[in-house]
Amino acid sequence: MRVPRIFVSIDIKKDDCINLEEAESHYVTAVLRLKIKNEVILFNGTDYEYHGYIEEIQKKSVFISIKKQIKKNTDSPIKTRLLIAISRSNRFDMIIQKATELGISSITPIETDYSDIKIKKINLSHKLNHWQKIMINACQQSGRNGLPTIKQIQSFSDAITSNSSGKKIILTPGCNKTLESIDSVGKEITIVSGPEGGFSEREITIAKETGFDAISLGPRILRTETAPLAALSIIQSKWGDLT
Repeated sequence: MRVPRIFVSIDIKKDDCINLEEAESHYVTAVLRLKIKNEVILFNGTDYEYHGYIEEIQKKSVFISIKKQIKKNTDSPIKTRLLIAISRSNRFDMIIQKATELGISSITPIETDYSDIKIKKINLSHKLNHWQKIMINACQQSGRNGLPTIKQIQSFSDAITSNSSGKKIILTPGCNKTLESIDSVGKEITIVSGPEGGFSEREITIAKETGFDAISLGPRILRTETAPLAALSIIQSKWGDLT
């Protein structure tokens, strides 16, 4: 049986006894159904993971005794930023989950001309917390120790102009250039992926004027949730750590 991984937002060191918060304690006892002396791994978004066991279980608290600290950098060697058009909840949740598994560094939700979800109709604080939890769960499942960043929702123009460093691409079906034609992306890349209706000509023009290359992912038009994950997979396979 694989040792369960649990995210905590506190500093940890060897020989600590960590009192898990109520939500994590409930997860350990009610969902995982772990018992005293069962092994667990804690991680907190750093290059380390902390191996220990359950020392005590109370009604709303679980205490973890830390016995070993292991340096384990699971971040990709290439920094990947995803600017992704807001889409319907289940699609967007899946993009965040799978992008986290694929080693994304940060995700910025953007509102585009053809977005089917508008910012003014979204409870921003609730959504950001919800997306953060999806990232944490994906890290727990995938063995990733570093936690990616979910940024505030931005307009297309603001998001495009605020990303100035590294290679920059905008996924554009039907154009001639592909990821295969790019020799190198350096140490960082920004990927812009659109909504179901694609980008407007205005947006493509703005992106090109800001230094983004229009890139196609092949002869077929991919769904909103497929395109960014396909691009990330290719990038991580060609320049990252997906082998």
